Amino acid sequence: MRAYGWWGYTVVAVILAALALQVTALCVPFMQISKFLDGTTTYGLLKSVNLMWQGQLYVIAILIVSFSVVFPFLKLSGLLVAWMILPASATRTKLIRLLGLLGKWSMMDPFCVVLLIAIATDQWAVGADTELGIYLFLCAVALSMTLSLIMLHCDRATRTPAPAGNAGAFPLAAKSGLAGAVVPFSLLISIVALYFALRIPFLQVDQFLLASTSFGVFDVCVELWTHNHRALATLAWIGLVIVPAVTILLECWAWIWPATVTQHITRRRFVDGIYEWSMLDVFSLALVLFLLEGANFIKTEVHQGLWFIVSAVIISQLCRRIARHTAQKCFRRRLD
Repeated sequence: MRAYGWWGYTVVAVILAALALQVTALCVPFMQISKFLDGTTTYGLLKSVNLMWQGQLYVIAILIVSFSVVFPFLKLSGLLVAWMILPASATRTKLIRLLGLLGKWSMMDPFCVVLLIAIATDQWAVGADTELGIYLFLCAVALSMTLSLIMLHCDRATRTPAPAGNAGAFPLAAKSGLAGAVVPFSLLISIVALYFALRIPFLQVDQFLLASTSFGVFDVCVELWTHNHRALATLAWIGLVIVPAVTILLECWAWIWPATVTQHITRRRFVDGIYEWSMLDVFSLALVLFLLEGANFIKTEVHQGLWFIVSAVIISQLCRRIARHTAQKCFRRRLD
């Protein structure tokens, strides 16, 4: 920490600020839900978990507690230990990297709120609105995700030597044999899968006296923004639309545009950092949880868009693994 001067102490201060936000978010309401003849009920994160447990939704309650209550504190504590105590080593790098990869899963509960707010919009018999807690929680998670990326960059800068044999720029597509064609083709499939995942409805309201509105990912983003749920809309636009699309475009750029080995490695790390903000996989899990739990609020019918979302997540992961594996093989050949 001392190696970074005042910047090192700033990181510690931001970690403590994120911790304070996280604690406060647990103590204040997340949202209000109103139902015809039942009145309005205010929910905090811990209260909603307690209600799920009492309703025998044990798996869902355990997942929410694990991802949205316990893990955020473990992550912030881990980042503090890595920054202040652990010396520069492979262990420290792996810890920071692991905490960064898992950090976005804390967004699972906010995405459940996103679904509830979107589906309850313009319904006369039910309604949902956000409270301060959800915004504090979003700020805390966003801070911790940003911190893990900054710390990983600083850690790599202090202990990763520049590759030897680094002369000459080259495009990965031209130096990867058959994979030079396979990777762009897989990225094209990923773009198509993402388009259908965003456009095709994944569920429809199916309850007496309620409007039978169908929803796709793009529809949810528009509904949230139109009805002034700007923080949740920003989360949905960035995590579900912008970052997944930009990541595919960046993968194409990194694959086609010439660069040295060092530049290619830097690009790969940059794309990986951007991808950590892609939330389609988190949204998929939140959607499954909502379909299991949400019948107590509004009955819904699953549409095929759900399977397109799951397919887009799987295809994206496979494409990234193929591209990373192929790039590493190409780097080894160039450095030998």
